[in-house]
Amino acid sequence: MNKSKVIGFWGGIAILLILLIIPAPQGMQPEALRALGVALLMAIWWVTECIPIYATAFVPIALFPLLGILDANTTTENYGHNYVLMLLGGFFLAKSIELSGLHKRVALYIISKLGTSRKRIILSFMIATAFLSFWIANVAVVLLMLPIALAIVDKEEENEERNPKFGLAMMLAIAYAASIGGTGSLIGTPPNMVFAGVFAKAFPDLPEIDFLEWMKLGTPIVIIILPIIWFYLTRYFKIKGNFAGSKEIINREIESIGKLSVMEKRVLAVFIFTAVGWIFRRDIILDSFVIPGWSSVLGIKDYVHDSTVAIISALLLFAIPSGIASQPNKPKTLLDWRSAAQVPWGVVMIVGGGYAIADSFNHTGLATYLGSILSFIGEYPMIIILLAVIFLMIFITEINSNTATANIFLPVLAAMAVAGQMNPLLLMIPATFACSFSFMLPSGTGTNAVIFASNRVSIPDMAKCGVGLNLLCVLLLTMLMYLYVLPVLSL
Repeated sequence: MNKSKVIGFWGGIAILLILLIIPAPQGMQPEALRALGVALLMAIWWVTECIPIYATAFVPIALFPLLGILDANTTTENYGHNYVLMLLGGFFLAKSIELSGLHKRVALYIISKLGTSRKRIILSFMIATAFLSFWIANVAVVLLMLPIALAIVDKEEENEERNPKFGLAMMLAIAYAASIGGTGSLIGTPPNMVFAGVFAKAFPDLPEIDFLEWMKLGTPIVIIILPIIWFYLTRYFKIKGNFAGSKEIINREIESIGKLSVMEKRVLAVFIFTAVGWIFRRDIILDSFVIPGWSSVLGIKDYVHDSTVAIISALLLFAIPSGIASQPNKPKTLLDWRSAAQVPWGVVMIVGGGYAIADSFNHTGLATYLGSILSFIGEYPMIIILLAVIFLMIFITEINSNTATANIFLPVLAAMAVAGQMNPLLLMIPATFACSFSFMLPSGTGTNAVIFASNRVSIPDMAKCGVGLNLLCVLLLTMLMYLYVLPVLSL
């Protein structure tokens, strides 16, 4: 363990011990101060990674009952929350898509349709990456796209009229597109799921933010921001000219995967079933016209959740034959347990740990106390509040896991909003988006880390390009939230 990790480990423990010893300030319950101590311990351990960040997520299970913050049953319920299971079901579906190769076929199809100029190649990779990131873990999408992109970059480097920055631009474009695309759907990136669960825990009387509601907000933002990022990258790296070699590579990749397999067809059917189940679970109101959701038609509106759809789909994947079991190393069903064991279970537990933190804030009154201290925030113009929140979240995420950042700050922002007499969504949703818009450092997101590990991008290259992009996205997100999201939330 290096020095910074040792300091982080013992520093977190020291802060917790101090807060256990000192008396609670006036207006704060003693258990609230203890909950704050555990939250600060977890924040320090997450930032310094003195133990694996997934292991830190289990701290509430160990400490909340011992410190009288939450009982064991209440604490552990957070790790089996509806949204935790929805995320797990989404991971199962994504793994099945990967096993079938359907994701690669979709990516190659999109890339093949957008032309062969260097700018269009980068745009096609960004569109394919962003679309896949709606449904599949961002890091998995980057790992898929990376070999295809590297083949094109290697071909470019053989070209006498090569652009020396093309490869760097391509690598960063894939990483950034995966992060941006993940914000478009509720299962696209873990911070979105953290938000949904924290909001449900903090405000059980308010309508839930389901899959469709999030897409109404997230998809337009992805559609607007993605081409702006593409324009920024191509201008920053001065990308221009045609590149005929890419078409040959893409065609060769398409030929190698052959025709649509039986397994791909069946996985696609389950995917469509899942998407339709999520989108049409609740009634869709279009002005005076109402499209009844399937839960209303069946009379079980108050019994089901998006997690219900996710787990039904997962069971179908385990039950439906793959149709290609005779091939070596292929599963007999669309998803087998050996493959399911490879999904990022640690991320699922981090989300559960975040819900436990939020639960402790609410049960102990810590959220109310913090909100009263920070109530002055409501005195400032909304656009200034948005600018400050988005700026802080983007740059804090540069040095911390975006999931951990969401876990730490979303409960606090919820309390701030209530104390400032604002709709909590007005702070929580912008902060959630901002967690995925960190472009400077490998530590910012998993996608940045994967691209850095390719040895095609250096930290100075990423930082120089990313700092301008971070600042641009602070302004873009602020304006989009103020002009589009806030009016929608106010309806």
